[in-house]
Amino acid sequence: MEKELKDIRAYHLKVIEDKLIELITHKNRILAAQSEEIGEFKKSFDEFKPLTQVIQKTTRECLQEFQSKLDEADRQAIQQFHQQQDQLEYHGNRLNQQQSQMQMIQELFEQQTKQRFQIAEMQKAKERMLNELQQTKEELEQKKFLKQQLMNNFKLSQQQYIQLQQELKDTEHQKRYWNNLLQEAKGNIRVYCRIRPNSQEDMLLLNGECTLVLRVPERFLKSTNCQKESSFNFEHIFNQEADQQEIYNELSDLVQNVVDGHNVCIFAYGQTGSGKTYTMQGDDYNKGVIPRAVEQIFQERQGMLELGWQTSIRVGFQEIYNEQSRDLITNQKCDEVKLLDVKDIIEVADHFNTAKKNRQVAETLSNEVSSRSHFIFQLNLQGHLGDKQINSTLNLIDLAGSERANVAKTEGDRFTETKAINKSLSALGDVFNALYTKQQHVPFRNSKLTFSLYKYMEGSSKTLMMVNISSRSEDFQQTLASLRFAEKVKSCQIKK
Repeated sequence: MEKELKDIRAYHLKVIEDKLIELITHKNRILAAQSEEIGEFKKSFDEFKPLTQVIQKTTRECLQEFQSKLDEADRQAIQQFHQQQDQLEYHGNRLNQQQSQMQMIQELFEQQTKQRFQIAEMQKAKERMLNELQQTKEELEQKKFLKQQLMNNFKLSQQQYIQLQQELKDTEHQKRYWNNLLQEAKGNIRVYCRIRPNSQEDMLLLNGECTLVLRVPERFLKSTNCQKESSFNFEHIFNQEADQQEIYNELSDLVQNVVDGHNVCIFAYGQTGSGKTYTMQGDDYNKGVIPRAVEQIFQERQGMLELGWQTSIRVGFQEIYNEQSRDLITNQKCDEVKLLDVKDIIEVADHFNTAKKNRQVAETLSNEVSSRSHFIFQLNLQGHLGDKQINSTLNLIDLAGSERANVAKTEGDRFTETKAINKSLSALGDVFNALYTKQQHVPFRNSKLTFSLYKYMEGSSKTLMMVNISSRSEDFQQTLASLRFAEKVKSCQIKK
């Protein structure tokens, strides 16, 4: 717009300039004519001089007026340009607003389209849910019917369960009764014999499962007329190949008798080095009687709990050394060992490890690590179910070595220990003999060992002696003494 105004202004200036040139040219012609007729027209020139001034004045006024008009035209043109620019900006803003509105309308349309699609999907889902609801309703009706049938069956099954549980309890009671009769029929005192594993000599010969023949080595024969072999009979004899599991299979019925409510004592007897401790305790790879018996009783206890029994198990570890009793858990002397409540086998094993560390051992000629004391493990089982009660104790005794002092060649403290051990073992034999002959007085008080066990060796108690012997010829005298002691025990029956 400014350029147009400048062009218009230049055009008017050109027109005015052309007029001026024309006037000046005309003036010059006039002056030339007048110069020719200067004389003639001198007076006339003077007369035209005011006219020239008037023309010049008129021309200046025209120019001023034109300039004023031109400035006004410029002002108006600029004003119009600004007005048009404002209008253009206004229309631009309106256009932006309309574009924004169009975009919002488009987004709203897209949202409405999505909502219509969602509504359609929701409608389909609603129809599916209604169908599923109808199916669920039908299934609930069926389940309600089945529930009623199950409730009726449950009431019947519950009655049957109560009846079966009562029958199971009666069966369990009968099982305990007949198992005890079976154990009594086998004998309240039994003697088993085990030949020490890994013995290579043939001093001992087995004649069947219950007969053992002991051959006398030549160096022990006083003359050719002496008896060259002796025969011994026991309830069961385990050869050298018998493993720990086979041993325990023969003892498990006695352990079951504890669960049935009867006291049981199992002794491991024999000279030092004959395998008593291995039989009772075992090692890391071959568990002995004690850990296996604990496992069996805890398993049986679980079955009792399932039948509704309330039970508790307590254990104690006692050592009798030089006729003095000591609690191997507290490691203090005591008149009667304190039984500890236990919840599981792991707790029993922890106490057992503590007791083994505190037991008295020493080196003798018969064994580098000889047990110099009697070790008694006690497990007491108590329980009640209604008016039925049990309170029985399992005693597992690892006796000290039975060798003679002159054979073991002990001296000093070891000699004193050996005398005490043999005295207590002799007292144990006297107790068995008194029970066998039904004497009114049984000498339980003659030894701390027998006095500690007197409560568990009378009445319906069961006792088993596991005689451990060696087949080495140098152990002949000790083996013969062990077999004779065991044969003496075998002839006894517990006094009732």
